[in-house]
This record gives sequence, structure tokens and C-alpha cells, in this order.
Amino acid sequence: MPSKVSASGFAIVPYALMESVQDAAVWAVYAVVHRHGFGSSDGCWTSLETIRRETGVSRKLVQRSLGWLKDAGWLMAEYRSGYTTVYRVVSEDPGKTDLGRIRPGSKTTRVKNDLGGRSKTTWGGRSKTTYEQEPNNKNPRTRTPNRGESSETTFEKKDPMRLKRLPVEAVPADLADCAELLTEFWACKKGTRSTRVLTRICNKLRAWSPDDRKRSLESSINNGWGDVFEPRRQAATAPAPRQWTDEQWSALDTASLF
Repeated sequence: MPSKVSASGFAIVPYALMESVQDAAVWAVYAVVHRHGFGSSDGCWTSLETIRRETGVSRKLVQRSLGWLKDAGWLMAEYRSGYTTVYRVVSEDPGKTDLGRIRPGSKTTRVKNDLGGRSKTTWGGRSKTTYEQEPNNKNPRTRTPNRGESSETTFEKKDPMRLKRLPVEAVPADLADCAELLTEFWACKKGTRSTRVLTRICNKLRAWSPDDRKRSLESSINNGWGDVFEPRRQAATAPAPRQWTDEQWSALDTASLF
């Protein structure tokens, strides 16, 4: 080691190294190796775990930093099978080259990237890669690729019973006796008009007598109801009060109670 970089209590990081790569992890790894191996002809025997602990960087980053320093010529490594690798620092600038950021120590051949730029990704966020969406098919007649058959978008047919005017053919034949009242009720009823509602009302009317149907529909029309109800049964009429004849009254007057 050159004597001009010898200093007790200091770990030397050459200016040329700091200009070659602007990465604090590389500087820290170089300084720790310099600290443990400087001034010794045997070099640095420090393990990766010691370097990791003293630099505060991850083990993987320590390995990458050592690889970069070896490739750039700032470290000389002596590999010994079964033993710790011995590192010796180089304090002189090994070359006037700008090697950029940390790269793996293994020598790989660079291949030109013909796939275009990478997606822009921010830490803690999602990828900003944009994908072109296929245009929506506005044609209701589409081809289903999975089934291989033509499928048409069918619109639900409108219910003919939704209108206030009840079609003549909608009245069942067994309710023809109250068809006019049913048509009038349907025009003025409250609530929903549909085939299901008409079927329910017709089923209720079938269970009653013709007179009850008539009274029920008339009550619903007069009150503006949305349904039909079974007419209430009228209570039996009380017998007329007994009429007394004149003879009965005379007999009552002359009757002796004592």
C-alpha cells in the first residue's frame, strides 16, 4: 500500500472512486475492507456478514458492491476453496473510466432491447403502463367466439297489460259476465298493471259468485282501489217488532196483575 494514504484511525476512500460511482453502498464497502485490510500484507479476511453489519446494507448489496469494485479494479480478490476470500484494496485510480452504477460481478453479454421502453413504475404505487382497450361492439348482433354461435341481444318485450286499456282478448271466457266492470276497474285502478297482476285478480274473481264479483268490482271502482276484495257478508236482518192489535191492548189493560 502506498504510504501517502496511511492514516491511523481513518478509512480512506479515494476521490477517483467517488467520482467513478455515486453510490454510498460502494463507498461504505470499500471503506470497511480498507479498514480491516489496510497496512497488512495478508489483506482483508473480513466475512460478508461483518461487512454487512458494519455498513448497514443488505448482504446482497454487499456482494454486488464487492463485484463492482473487483470489476472496476478497486479490489483484488484471492479466492481460496473452502476459506474466506482475501481482499486487497487498490488506492490508485485503476483507470479513467466511468463505470456508472452498481452492476453484477458476473460478465454478461448485453443484448439490444427491441421490445420498447419499460413501464413506468413508482415505489408504493401501481404501474403506469397503459393498455389499449378494444372498442366496444355497439352492434347488438355479436359473435360468441367461445360457443361459435351467433347470439343476438334481445330486448324484453313490453307487457301489453301495462296500459290502462285492457285488451278484450285478455278477459278470460269464464269471467265474461263481468268483462265490462273488469275493463273499467283496470283503467282506473291504482298501482302496477301487468300480466301477473291481472292473473291474480282473475283468480280471485273466479272464486266468488257472479253477484260477489259485481259488488267487488264496483266497490274497487268507486273507492279507486288497486285490488279487488271479497264483499263482506251482510248480517241477518233483525225481525220486525211485533205489532199489537186493539183487542190485545184492551185485554192487557183489563188484565189483573195481582
